[in-house]
Amino acid sequence: MIILSYGVKKPTTGDKGSVFFPALEDDLEYLNDHTHDGVEGAPIPATNIVSVKQSLLAASWLAVGDGSYRQLVTVANGKLFDDITLTFKDNATSEVLLLGTLKASSTTYYVYINDPSLAVNVYNRG
Repeated sequence: MIILSYGVKKPTTGDKGSVFFPALEDDLEYLNDHTHDGVEGAPIPATNIVSVKQSLLAASWLAVGDGSYRQLVTVANGKLFDDITLTFKDNATSEVLLLGTLKASSTTYYVYINDPSLAVNVYNRG
């Protein structure tokens, strides 16, 4: 039996069932339980994390009363607001917009804007 990096067991020729099957059980449990934190499994490079895109329609902005507008957004893919990073872009020009946010719940947030004619794409990572 060869122990690979991160503790995975690789059978070798001649391993008996009494060695092979417990090792297989350990490997399956590892595959089920491991994380990609660099300790329990190889880390996932940040370049492999894909942003999730959501579109905020211009028609959906609601006046707040102080000259600004907002929309309530639900975080995509069942993620939590505290675990994501948001980037806002103008839908027409792809220009990055520095918009304010306010957490409404663990899975929703408000986005604030001063120009309600803009459609905005939200990209979240996490």
